[in-house]
Amino acid sequence: MKKALIIFFMITNMVSAQVVQQDKLLHASGCYVISSSVAALFYDKTNDKKKSLLYGFGVSVLIGVAKEIHDIKHGHPDINDIAADVVGAGLGVITIRITL
Repeated sequence: MKKALIIFFMITNMVSAQVVQQDKLLHASGCYVISSSVAALFYDKTNDKKKSLLYGFGVSVLIGVAKEIHDIKHGHPDINDIAADVVGAGLGVITIRITL
């Protein structure tokens, strides 16, 4: 868990040396919620822990990338947003507690 948090702060601090931008925190926290929710729901349906974690991570990153593709025409795309999405998705599936 410590390693995951260290990686999270290293990636989000690439843009700013002292302050994590609110946009990156929103990306990470949104993907955190999506990945942990999808993993939990998929596990309830299948009872397969490995697949549920992969689906949770994959769906979350897919949504994050789709949002950045949308930003190409309707906003300001940023590769660091995708990095924050990946970190949030990873933390979401790492910290989800699936009781066996």
